[in-house]
Amino acid sequence: MPKTAEPSETATAEAAQSQSVFELLDEVIRIDRSTLIKILAFCVAVLLLISGTLVYQEVAAGRNHLAVVYGGFFVLVLGLIASVVFVLHEASQLEVKDEKKTD
Repeated sequence: MPKTAEPSETATAEAAQSQSVFELLDEVIRIDRSTLIKILAFCVAVLLLISGTLVYQEVAAGRNHLAVVYGGFFVLVLGLIASVVFVLHEASQLEVKDEKKTD
């Protein structure tokens, strides 16, 4: 008679198979949230600096149509900032709820 796997072994195997790509990345790349925020802030600052410089140069050169295009990029970066702040806020709210449940 073939030996069957114990329920705990099959549950662990199923959990390992059902992990999403993002969960696997989280396990492989462990970055603290404060470090991630610093990295994102630096990247966003560079993007805003580049965009602002491009807009200024095009307005100074009198090419307003290109200044509007670069201004649109500037607005998109601001939208990116807003979405990242929203996600970070929601993640912190979920952590607070988890802490209240465990207490």
